[in-house]
Amino acid sequence: MSWVYRQGQNLTYLTLPEWEKCGIQIGFSTRWGGVSNAPYESLNLGLHVGDDSEKVLQNRELWFQEWNVAWNDLVIGEQVHDVKVQLVESSDAGRGVRDLRTVLPGVDGLVTTTGLGLMAFFADCVPVYFYHPILKAVSIAHAGWRGTVGKIIIRVLEEFRKMGGEPRECWVALGPSIGPCCYEVDEQVVKPFQEAFEKTPFLKSSRPGHAQLDLWEANRLLLLEEGVRPENIWSASICTACHTDSFFSHRQEGLKTGRMAGWIRRKD
Repeated sequence: MSWVYRQGQNLTYLTLPEWEKCGIQIGFSTRWGGVSNAPYESLNLGLHVGDDSEKVLQNRELWFQEWNVAWNDLVIGEQVHDVKVQLVESSDAGRGVRDLRTVLPGVDGLVTTTGLGLMAFFADCVPVYFYHPILKAVSIAHAGWRGTVGKIIIRVLEEFRKMGGEPRECWVALGPSIGPCCYEVDEQVVKPFQEAFEKTPFLKSSRPGHAQLDLWEANRLLLLEEGVRPENIWSASICTACHTDSFFSHRQEGLKTGRMAGWIRRKD
């Protein structure tokens, strides 16, 4: 099975029914159904993009209602386009939910074996979700080009290894993000990938000094190299830049735009 759209109580979002059957809440929001005004219309869930904070909090309340969670039932990281991954404990409950001062600092990946929800924000970067059935652990990572070239997903798998779990047992899902159709990059991005990867089939030359970058394929290849089974990788393959009717896109809309939420939680 693949990602599907679902109409919830008030909002439409993407989810994976196969994961839900295993007791995992997993979702990716669209841009509609909230209260924010242009250019953040309407379900902007990011507090860090210049939107009215009260409207963002109203939007978050709508999102939490879809998952039947309270404000202290989840954790949010700062997201600085780096590769730090942090293990979330019960004592972290509520961090980053109501304001930016309490986010887990410098963190782009969250891992937990608790029943806390993990939430991260996106507007073209790749949301990467993890479920380790043996460990009963879940994770979410923010993988833009910097996170991908820095191999943040390997950092998540390393956390699972520390707990005694192997990558071959892990499920991984890639949510909507900018696709290779719309993501042209220059040498400042191409070169780091060429240095970090032995082969770069996910880079296709477009014009002199530029290439189309497929972040989905780059992350998929990393997962396979680490031992994740191909049948345990779900990719939405939905380009956010192509579909600004449904999603926010930093590349297409500029700095002043909203953020979708990625959500994952193991229900106890």
